[in-house]
Amino acid sequence: MEMSVDGGQGEANIAVDVPVPARRLVCLRSGDYLGVEGRPVEVQVDLCRRGDGSFSIVGLPGKSTRESRDRIRAAIRNSGFRFPTLKILVNLAPAARQKEGAGFDLAIALGILIASGSVRAPGLEERLGGMGFLGELGLQGEVRPVRGALLVADCLAGQGAGEQVFALENSTEAVLVGGLEVFGVEHLRQAVDVLRGERGPTVLPRKVSVCEAVPDYAEVVGQEATKRAFLLAAAGRHNILLSGPPGIGKTMLARRLGGILPRLSREEAVETLRIRSAAEGETGCELSRIPPFRSPHHTVSHSGMVGGGSRPAPGEVSRAHRGVLFLDELPEFSRRTLEALREPIEERQITIGRASGVVTFPSDFLLVAAMNPCPCGYLGHPRRPCTCGPRQVKSYSRKISGPLADRLDLHCRVAAIEPGSWLEPGAISPGLDSRTLCRQVASARERQSRRWGGALLNSAISVSRLLDAGRFTSDSLAVLRRVSTPMALSGRGFVRALRVARTVADLSGTQDVGEEAILEALSYRAAVDGLEES
Repeated sequence: MEMSVDGGQGEANIAVDVPVPARRLVCLRSGDYLGVEGRPVEVQVDLCRRGDGSFSIVGLPGKSTRESRDRIRAAIRNSGFRFPTLKILVNLAPAARQKEGAGFDLAIALGILIASGSVRAPGLEERLGGMGFLGELGLQGEVRPVRGALLVADCLAGQGAGEQVFALENSTEAVLVGGLEVFGVEHLRQAVDVLRGERGPTVLPRKVSVCEAVPDYAEVVGQEATKRAFLLAAAGRHNILLSGPPGIGKTMLARRLGGILPRLSREEAVETLRIRSAAEGETGCELSRIPPFRSPHHTVSHSGMVGGGSRPAPGEVSRAHRGVLFLDELPEFSRRTLEALREPIEERQITIGRASGVVTFPSDFLLVAAMNPCPCGYLGHPRRPCTCGPRQVKSYSRKISGPLADRLDLHCRVAAIEPGSWLEPGAISPGLDSRTLCRQVASARERQSRRWGGALLNSAISVSRLLDAGRFTSDSLAVLRRVSTPMALSGRGFVRALRVARTVADLSGTQDVGEEAILEALSYRAAVDGLEES
């Protein structure tokens, strides 16, 4: 037995040379992910005495995985263990699939220690079949978090890994899978202690957080008509476009929409966290019942919006899943980026094909867009003159294509209000607040659930089913037929007007959709200034 003292951390570490057989193979479970789905990977570590001390990793490892050899060697030595002077061959199975990420470090290091005999425990070989490992190693042996921990944990659980050893920062994600015994470790030595049966307390399931920090609509005064439009949008999940001069509260109204949307169920909260786990990794993934609110800047790239990259990652349309995607200054987004929104709006998912494979991301979001009526922003303003020429106004409006505008159910003009009137006591009533609107949304959605079944909303119902069970009166349909030609409604616009009218009726609590509901729905189909000419 040889003892060595590592004074780098002021600790005495014992390195032991243990005789090993001429050949030793150890297999551990780990994984990576593609899209928002985890993929199991078996880490096979083979040690051979008749070797030159080389350390090879095969099985189509990516760059960060190939670089793990030096990290693992330093981590093992700096953790007080003797790195074996044998030929080490690591295979990441299945070998035909590209592997990415540094999450295999922990499994590879533990495999080397077990195969070399540095880590022994009764029944260890049998236990390994029901265990999973994930974590990146630092040079001092610290275990760092990686992206996709929730996805990998769920995948390994499906493969029978009931015990999982993860980086401490990732362990609170892994425990959300349920039915697992998760050990959060901060250092390689702690992971070795788990293998030896010297277990500390397992990670407890994280509670669902309900943060009430969403701003209230009561803070917005004088915009009751626009609040009504947002009420319709939230009740039936209808996409909405706001148009109006700058500084009148378009962004202010949009950012309060999350306060009137129903809270996510636990399953939906975990679903959104899966996307965040793949997109953000360890950067603050918290389980929350508040619907996501994403507001990308208009300079966002095409792949940043819809997802992509050599290893496809979710974009903004997926990170807004089950929540709100807010696009401020809509015409300033690139035309290619805006046109890419058509598929996720219609299909509620986005499919991306790359050399590494075809990935489908969920993207069921409520789109809220805002724009000025012209480049200077003051076209139609009651007090400030517009400085744009007709050609500039037309060019600006044509940045929003007709097909995209047609997919926005509610076109709402937001009127300018005299700021001085806010200072006069009682001049403007606060109007509807978020709590009142939230109750109305909940009631309308309950009616839709009873009618359509499950969690289906009016915006997702087919036209045949809508006409069959939507209870439209003959007079209301006659009104819609009569005005559809003068308004130049497309087939899509016709159907979307029906859906909005059904939501209007649900908010009023009526079973039948009458003429008033149809007329209100059509008032929101009136095109925003100039869009009908694009």
